[in-house]
Amino acid sequence: MKKIILTLVLAVFATALFAQYDMHHTQFMHNKLSINPAYTGDKEVFAMTALYRNQWFGIDGAPKTFTVHAHSPFINKRNAIGLTIINDAIGNVNTTYVGASYAYRMPLSDEMTLSIGVQGRVEHARIDWSKADALDQGDNTIPTNNRTKTNPNFGMGAYLSNDKFYVGLSIPTLLKTTVYDENNLTGVSLNSQRSYYLMGGGILRVNQNVKFAPSALLTYNPNAPFEIDLNASFILMDIFWIGASYRLGDSVDGLINFQVSPQFRIGVAFDYTLTKLQEFSPGSFEILVDYTFKKKGKRLNNIRYF
Repeated sequence: MKKIILTLVLAVFATALFAQYDMHHTQFMHNKLSINPAYTGDKEVFAMTALYRNQWFGIDGAPKTFTVHAHSPFINKRNAIGLTIINDAIGNVNTTYVGASYAYRMPLSDEMTLSIGVQGRVEHARIDWSKADALDQGDNTIPTNNRTKTNPNFGMGAYLSNDKFYVGLSIPTLLKTTVYDENNLTGVSLNSQRSYYLMGGGILRVNQNVKFAPSALLTYNPNAPFEIDLNASFILMDIFWIGASYRLGDSVDGLINFQVSPQFRIGVAFDYTLTKLQEFSPGSFEILVDYTFKKKGKRLNNIRYF
């Protein structure tokens, strides 16, 4: 009986996710390039980030996402390029996104920069029907052949920042993309509507050894409930990040980052879900690795918090 209930719950959630599935990240403040191409080059040097998320672990077919991106400024830091690779698996659908971003960076003052960014990417989706676990064996409505489809997509954004705050607005995907079977009877909509992202955050010095780093991410999609992620983190001695987040109607989260050196940071995060899925999964977790490359012959004295 419990297995039947679990199947029904997942079916409801899968329907909503396939209608419009935006990938959530608790450590969104360290994963901005996946959301906003205008962030490209903002760390002022070549930088790489890898992030793994296991959502609702313990449930078969729950989302698992691996993201890696790299970006760097060039030509007097007025231009920047970046590369983002995302692999997202949910149920019997596996999607790989490969995107290239470009940002033009305009200094508004000695400390503030406005960036305008664009992104082009390829989305390759595969539906593996051999992973379908039918309640009724021999169900002829389930396709027997796997389906794949490759689509182009584009995005754009704007990003304003200095050493004390940042704010960004972006639309990462402008085109609607789908993968269907040959008769269009069964399919998955990867981007059924455009999602709009507004992000912001800052750094406030509490005392010599403590800094307060609030951040927020708002997501609007015409075909989904309004989403908001709020985070409050404290940075201790420029080494430890300790924070808590709230995702509207979804989860409460905790995160810890350790700044191993001015160049290298690792982090973990755990989400406790507030939905009915808590009956089947204790929550979600993330692992983050971030590395900033220093220029040859120069020291990297200042940690880039953003």
